[in-house]
Amino acid sequence: MLEKVVTLYRKAEMGIASELSGVTAEVIDETRFYDVGYMQTQISRIQRGLKRIESEVKTSLEIQDNSDYGKKRRSELMKQREMLLFRMVFLASNSFKNLDDCVKMADGYHFPFMQCVRGLLEYRAGRKENALKILEAYYREHGSVKEHFLVNKVFGVLLAEKRLYQKSAPFLTYALQFIPDDMEALEALRSCYRQMGETERCGVVEEILMVLGGSEVYA
Repeated sequence: MLEKVVTLYRKAEMGIASELSGVTAEVIDETRFYDVGYMQTQISRIQRGLKRIESEVKTSLEIQDNSDYGKKRRSELMKQREMLLFRMVFLASNSFKNLDDCVKMADGYHFPFMQCVRGLLEYRAGRKENALKILEAYYREHGSVKEHFLVNKVFGVLLAEKRLYQKSAPFLTYALQFIPDDMEALEALRSCYRQMGETERCGVVEEILMVLGGSEVYA
């Protein structure tokens, strides 16, 4: 089913170029969708990296290696640890249920991306106005959130609810290239295309929705 959905995306040429939504080219061709298996594999790999780093730091401290090399190596390892922790937070935050753990993991670090996590937390709590303000501020400052499904989806949905359809569509399109069968994002994108008068693209999204849920539901 997923292959058919991807084929429909290509048919519609839905990869809208936008400096706001990030780089959309080649995402589908990489077939790197954010399914459960992909996420678990990536997070497991990060966890192994963190254990390796922590083991090496512990050994260095136990042998009291205070040479210039030892100090430099520990500094490098801590930087690597920080990068891996950020990647863990970034990936895990694609699910609402992981957001609280993401906050705990990021405690003590200055990750600008945590502004997006706060926006997602506000959205999860039903405080959509606050969520939109937080995410808008992040996008204004940083331009895009590349390779993140949930942030782009939520921002796109919020913009669509504000009837900012032209602005919403690229974010929803970008999010759907990671999880092409997300119903909420598809329905929001269909609404955008309908309101924008994009009849052909709207028809393709409706076809995708029929593939996923049946024409009796999405007619």
